[in-house]
Amino acid sequence: MDGDGADFIGDSKTYMLEDSGDPDSGDGGSGGNKSGEPSNILREQDRFLPIANVARIMKRGIPPNGKIAKESRECMQECVSEFVSFVTSEASDRCHQEKRKTINGEDLLFAMSVLGFDNYVEPLKLFLQKYRESIKGDKMPDQFDEIEEPQFGK
Repeated sequence: MDGDGADFIGDSKTYMLEDSGDPDSGDGGSGGNKSGEPSNILREQDRFLPIANVARIMKRGIPPNGKIAKESRECMQECVSEFVSFVTSEASDRCHQEKRKTINGEDLLFAMSVLGFDNYVEPLKLFLQKYRESIKGDKMPDQFDEIEEPQFGK
């Protein structure tokens, strides 16, 4: 393994993830699942965001007649997937420390701040607030009555 936790297995675009042996780590601990098959093998399609979605977002930033090379799309696919994993991992660590199992929006914002992406935190806080207001009427009564304020940046 190369230290980042994943290595290719042959040319099958399949990855082997390191098994920490810790049953609480989320990687299965034992390297298997209930059916006895290894749980630490990921296919490329499970590890990366869909290439079509990445390409669609990339096309928004170039002129209508612009082209994006396949290699560029694949590179961006890997980069954004790694970014999502990076932020999610930090948010997951916070949840684990607070003995919670669910990552919420505040956890992601906190993670982005800790990781040095402070310029994105304020716009995302505003987006999260507007999103919550937009779905407020869609919820059933008494469900999620209290919404916790972000606990970082105080």
